[in-house]
Amino acid sequence: MNQENIRLVKGQQVLNLLEDPAFIERLTILFEESVGTTVFQNPIFIKSWYQTKYSEYLPLIAIDEAGFNLNAIVFLAVKKEPNGTIKRHQAKIVGVGEYDAEYQTWLVKEGDDERFLTEAWSLILKDYPNCKIIFRFVPSFNSLSWIYKNSQWKKVSVIQEYHRPLLQMSHPKFKDVMKKRHLKAKYNRFRRAGKMDFEEINEINRFIEVYDEVMVLYDFRQGALFNKTPSESNPLRRSLFISLFRQDLLHVSVLKLDDVITSCIIGMKSKLWMHLSGLITYSPFYSKHSPGLVHLFVLGKYLEEQGFEYFDLSPGGDGYKERMASNADKVYELTISQDPFFKTKIDIRKKFHALLLSRGVRSMDFNLKVKRSKHFIKLKAKDFKNRIVGKKVKLLQESKKPMDLETNNIKHLLLYNDDLGTSRWDFLSNAFKKVEAGEKFISWADDNKLLFCLWFHETIGNSPDNETALVINEDYYSHPVVAAYKEEVLKTGTSILHSLNR
Repeated sequence: MNQENIRLVKGQQVLNLLEDPAFIERLTILFEESVGTTVFQNPIFIKSWYQTKYSEYLPLIAIDEAGFNLNAIVFLAVKKEPNGTIKRHQAKIVGVGEYDAEYQTWLVKEGDDERFLTEAWSLILKDYPNCKIIFRFVPSFNSLSWIYKNSQWKKVSVIQEYHRPLLQMSHPKFKDVMKKRHLKAKYNRFRRAGKMDFEEINEINRFIEVYDEVMVLYDFRQGALFNKTPSESNPLRRSLFISLFRQDLLHVSVLKLDDVITSCIIGMKSKLWMHLSGLITYSPFYSKHSPGLVHLFVLGKYLEEQGFEYFDLSPGGDGYKERMASNADKVYELTISQDPFFKTKIDIRKKFHALLLSRGVRSMDFNLKVKRSKHFIKLKAKDFKNRIVGKKVKLLQESKKPMDLETNNIKHLLLYNDDLGTSRWDFLSNAFKKVEAGEKFISWADDNKLLFCLWFHETIGNSPDNETALVINEDYYSHPVVAAYKEEVLKTGTSILHSLNR
């Protein structure tokens, strides 16, 4: 392998290569011959991701070829600035897929990793000075072991190990997992709650219908836990998933109770592997039935019947994944940078994460606590500013007053936007806890904000036959713009509840 055979290809030229049938044929052969690859290095995934995310990432590949022979290739992406430009100095370069790909590595014939990568990375670092190159979860340590022996690259690299739980169908403990008492108990309780139905989604229109429905649930949970709504932060993911589904790279299933979707799992699949890397979400209205865990339990059995060998539960340290795992292995995050400050920062993070783990604390949980603390301080500063400066609110005009109250519409909760009230994170977090606890709500919203929300719950009535009754909670939400109609809305909501009680 000679350096003159290795070249960088960028932008539209990369997309042009991926449109060339002869190149795809060679790439597919290399993909199948390479060791330690996953579905995220499949040419179908790579092409779909580059095309979908072109407005956010510049495609970048380092390729080694001699004549018709394709010897090695690494697919990368340079993160674009908000205005679409590329920052040459200190650019962020990621493995293709970034957070849409669980695993990132390179295609190379066995034993050629060091020779190819030393030249490829040298070309990239020369073209993008002080950049940071990040591979999220390299699945094979054999691809990285040479770095520890190479003083030049060891000096600019940080390798961090992560635990990956697996449900392996041929593993001796697979049957033990399927027989776990608490899993079977939750499964039986779910079945007693109503008509249970497991559905694998195989038709594109059904997939789009399900995706749009469950993303509301996903946004609600992510907003409540992490102050993030994926539909807003990653809007192109819908198009990516539709493309991948059409090309048979997604495994999608839902678990229903009385024909209502209670849980959805979207994963990436290859011949023997199913990766829990798309999304897993559930309806908080059914939390007491543990729909997510029951779905994983049912899906594990289903994947075995379909001939899968591995159900990759993915890194993260989540307790429910460990309860479902038959065994585990390791994956590795690789960071490369000649910037000494950034390299030191990553080294410190690695050691701190190891310290947290030694004390039984997940780094994700610690980071979330820090984020919560910063959020609290920011909120207090905002409240202080509002009290000092004051803020006027334009009241809703009479012509804009049509009152359309709905019951248990989570989309309404996601429209919460009140500069004078509690933060969106706190509102969604409290709302999610209420729904999980069994509370329900009546709400009113316009196109861009929640106007009113009245919470209620069921209780046992005083009648001799112990019929349930709906009781209004003391707390309710009213946006300042409908202050003039607050009593009217409250009265209407109460009337609706009385009609439901009859």
